[in-house]
Amino acid sequence: MKAFCNFQELLNNAMKGLELHPKFQSLKEDCSRFPEHSEQLFQVYLDLTEAKDFVDVAVIQSPLLGRCLIEGTHPDNDQRFLILPSFITESWTVTKLESVFVKLSKEHDARLSAAALSRITLGVISADSTITYMNLYRGVPSENSQVGSVP
Repeated sequence: MKAFCNFQELLNNAMKGLELHPKFQSLKEDCSRFPEHSEQLFQVYLDLTEAKDFVDVAVIQSPLLGRCLIEGTHPDNDQRFLILPSFITESWTVTKLESVFVKLSKEHDARLSAAALSRITLGVISADSTITYMNLYRGVPSENSQVGSVP
């Protein structure tokens, strides 16, 4: 019970820190729904909107994954991306990635279920706050797949 209380206290403190940022209000509901993923959601959201100049950025709740994803359009090529924020410390295996695709395919939001048929992008935040974006495909992409990257 003591460990749970400390974890809850850490989450509450992290949320208080995020709330100080002026852009936090637009994500407050999403961060409150999945507080254990709020930091990475907010950090990737800021990177996409402030540094990468993505347009039509929207946060999509995925109850089956227990976290939010970010959808946005790349400013240079108008390509849509569905990004799953993650810290570098989160373990990713082939089994876990397949589970993500399966769960997304069962979501009611068409934006999530459509992505499960093709590609998602993992936004991995390292200890120094650098974010690396990796496109993940379900299965092997065909030669004709449109392969884009987040610069």
